[in-house]
Amino acid sequence: MRKYASGIAAAALAGTALLGVGQAHAAPAPAAPAAAAAPAPSCVKGTSAVIFFRFVTVWMTNNCTTAQRVKPTWNYEMVPAPDCYEIQPGQEAQFQKDVPIMGTSWKFQSLVSC
Repeated sequence: MRKYASGIAAAALAGTALLGVGQAHAAPAPAAPAAAAAPAPSCVKGTSAVIFFRFVTVWMTNNCTTAQRVKPTWNYEMVPAPDCYEIQPGQEAQFQKDVPIMGTSWKFQSLVSC
């Protein structure tokens, strides 16, 4: 009886693993059209990279004379969406998210005001 229960547990675990692998290959959904988000001022710069094929990262620098509230946008919808960052003049902020599913297909679009 104990071997039978162990076999059922192993089969259930294997089925769960197979189900998870099948879901891991699903492509992310394209980004929904933004609701007329205003672009960030040109004095706020954003550069990005995909690190180790899965960590999408944006470095944001405020070269303005006033504080700015910005957030990064991507070619795919991010759930949850990136937070709004308030960056003081001369400061930098960093956004990073672990996107293990096809991280290299994520492309930074721009910074928008929020």
